[in-house]
Amino acid sequence: MRKPGSLVGIIQRHFVRMSALAVLLCCGLIFIGYVLADTKEEWSAAVELRDPRPLAVSRLRHQLGYGGLVHHYLNSILRPENALAETTTFDLGAVRGAMLDFQSLDVSPLERTALTIINDELDQVHVALEQMKNGEFADLSPSDAYASFDVDLDRMANAVSTLATVTFGEFGETPPHHQLLSEFEAAIGLDGIVHHLKVFLLTADPKRAERTYDATARAQALLEQLKLRAASNAEREAVRVINQTVLQYIAGIDLAVEMMSQGRTPQEIDAAIRVDDMPAISGYATLVSFEMARMERGTEAVGRGILIAQITALLIFALFVVPFVLLFVRITLGLIQVVPQWAEALTTVADGLAKEQFEKNQDYSGLPAELAALEEPFAAIRRTLWFRKEQALEGEAQVDTMAAENEQMATKIAAVNDDLRMATRRAEKAAKEAAKASEDVNMMGGVIEAMSHGVLATRGFDGILFWNLRLSELLGIPSGWFSRDRSLHELLLYLATRGDFGSGDPTETVQNVISFMGEKLTEGVLRHDLSIKGNDECVLALEIVRRGDGTIVFSATDITARHELAVAMEQQAISDPLTGLANRTALNDFTSSMLKHAKRSGEKAAILALDLDGFKPINDHYGHGAGDEVLVELADRLREEVRETDFVARTGGDEFILVLLHLDDGMGAARFANRLLRAIEVPVRLSSGEDVSVSGSIGISVFPDHTEDLTLLYRKADEALYGAKAAGRNCVMTYDEIAAEAEEPADVAKSA
Repeated sequence: MRKPGSLVGIIQRHFVRMSALAVLLCCGLIFIGYVLADTKEEWSAAVELRDPRPLAVSRLRHQLGYGGLVHHYLNSILRPENALAETTTFDLGAVRGAMLDFQSLDVSPLERTALTIINDELDQVHVALEQMKNGEFADLSPSDAYASFDVDLDRMANAVSTLATVTFGEFGETPPHHQLLSEFEAAIGLDGIVHHLKVFLLTADPKRAERTYDATARAQALLEQLKLRAASNAEREAVRVINQTVLQYIAGIDLAVEMMSQGRTPQEIDAAIRVDDMPAISGYATLVSFEMARMERGTEAVGRGILIAQITALLIFALFVVPFVLLFVRITLGLIQVVPQWAEALTTVADGLAKEQFEKNQDYSGLPAELAALEEPFAAIRRTLWFRKEQALEGEAQVDTMAAENEQMATKIAAVNDDLRMATRRAEKAAKEAAKASEDVNMMGGVIEAMSHGVLATRGFDGILFWNLRLSELLGIPSGWFSRDRSLHELLLYLATRGDFGSGDPTETVQNVISFMGEKLTEGVLRHDLSIKGNDECVLALEIVRRGDGTIVFSATDITARHELAVAMEQQAISDPLTGLANRTALNDFTSSMLKHAKRSGEKAAILALDLDGFKPINDHYGHGAGDEVLVELADRLREEVRETDFVARTGGDEFILVLLHLDDGMGAARFANRLLRAIEVPVRLSSGEDVSVSGSIGISVFPDHTEDLTLLYRKADEALYGAKAAGRNCVMTYDEIAAEAEEPADVAKSA
């Protein structure tokens, strides 16, 4: 038998060896942690770049935008002779593929609504392409053909922007590189330069030109960020090429605005400003390829880091873990050899103690040997009898319990039979009532479908209970969209994503609308007018009622005609019916608020009184119709010359008042007035084909240099106007000059 002391020594020696191996193992694990931490940044970048959602958004924007569906769709309208409708059809298939990629992801309700809107617009694009290929609009001009289609590109752009916002979040100061590329795609494609420029050519809407300028500024700002992040000469060259194309578009916008004012056709303007997009498209493809290369490099770096960590782990296992296990095995084998010897010794000691105790307990020396021998059998018999007695008592108790349960069961069965008979009678009665209710519902459904109002009922703000076809027509939503699986929240989200509640985050907008409705419905019936941007923009009068059971009932009435009449009457009350300029009433309201603003800000303002020279002979010679043509043309010229912050009004036959704000001094007003006279002098061509010319005289008063009283400001402008006419007409006179001329004779008399 090995001595215990020698075993303790063995354990101590092996413990020291195992401690040393444990220290080396910790060092190896620290090295692995260092390697993994070193690849953490590459890992994060690789995970972010390989996220399928940003890739799906970027692909959708690319297929819809620059060189994609919207680009070719608008070009096919402007250039029908090039037969671009077939190419646009292929682009439509590519966009459908990008939509399927996005729908395969786990999308939120907001994203699902945005995808539904995009899909609806794609259906309309498909219809328009088929009509173009069939030649249904061959006899129409591009502008009329574009107006005939039911395609709303702005609605599609808002939906795509919603997807990008949900995916990327808000556009911060230092966005990720792939988000920067996606935003640049939007700045030049859908909702960007090409989109708004082409629509401007087709609609001649000045707001589209402004949005095109904004898109070019946004594109140049994003290009500047891409230039700063460019890590190679190829990327910098691609950014330079794209920027050159953007500059060509900017020049094209200026030329398009000028040619549009000259009355040129959209096709002529398109031919004059046509830009070769292939270099820019190739440059953008270069930037995207470098982004993919970065993704591959990041993936390779992560792979190298993981490979190093794996090799290190294998070395640790081979050099440290295996010896550690072997030492443990040696200790275990040593214990296995020693423990049986100790166990044998302990067993011998235990047997001796047990025998000694047993002999003490079994001491029957005081009894006869015969009685002692019978003690154990009698004890066994007593235990058996007691056990049988207990079993009998338990059996009697179980029998009593079963009898009681049978009585209870019989009572319950009788009660169930009674309930069953009563339930059968109630079911028969309910079936008759349901049949009658079904007839009433069918009749009510027919009445609701025949109504001219749109009707919707919802279970609170949750599920939709019923609706009629007129509602889908008024809202401009496909009738197949409505179902009992939809909710009021989803309907509001659809309208908010489409822009019916204005700009902003659709989810937040819907929450505000629901809060507003919940608050107002507690006060009674809620009435509200809503402008719907469906197939044809219309105004609906909504009447919303919440019933006692929580059901919300909506009634929608089309009041577009009444609304347009009210707007027209309101506009007529404050505008001149001939020229469309403001009248005296609107002028007084504007100048009153202008004086308050100028007093608060300390800025200068000016009143310009304009009177036409030579206008009466035109009326006398050509007639009042020709005079009206001259007034309308000159009103348009005044609108073009003034700034957005200025104000123009017609106060008489050939009299106009202009209000200029944000002036540094009165000289600025005088310079503007002289430029205005040059614009007025340009001959006006009448509808009869003859050219007529007029001139103008302008008087100027300046606030607060001449006075701070509005009435005196008008009077002094009139006095300056009379001075301009007395000076020979077709000139500009300020009140300072009139005052100086009035003081000059007094000075001469005083000196005499």
